[in-house]
Amino acid sequence: MTAEILVIALTILGEARGEGFEGMAGVASVIQTRAIERKQTASQVCLSPKQFSFWNGGVSETKKKKLLASPQAGNALRLAKLVSERRMPDVVNGANHYHTIQVSPKWSKGQPLVALIKNHKFYRL
Repeated sequence: MTAEILVIALTILGEARGEGFEGMAGVASVIQTRAIERKQTASQVCLSPKQFSFWNGGVSETKKKKLLASPQAGNALRLAKLVSERRMPDVVNGANHYHTIQVSPKWSKGQPLVALIKNHKFYRL
């Protein structure tokens, strides 16, 4: 596993491991869309400050190992490989932002919802 795939997979797991395959695929799609739009690698997108809450404040090696041992890790790694190769199908209608239904960030006010997967709302900004 490359460092790129590891960062992407951990981001997917940290953001959506409880949302099933469909929810993890939605996050993977957003990562890929941002990478293409920003002309960055997917890991650069994932590790950009304040972009994915999973990385805010740092992540311990213990937490990384725990996530990679979770039942969802295999799917996250497969999705991460697709993203790293820029072959991830767009399952969220071009969304480049998302948030959980429990929050309502300022940036989402008045923005059209393009997809809803379980507890995540997706937007194209």
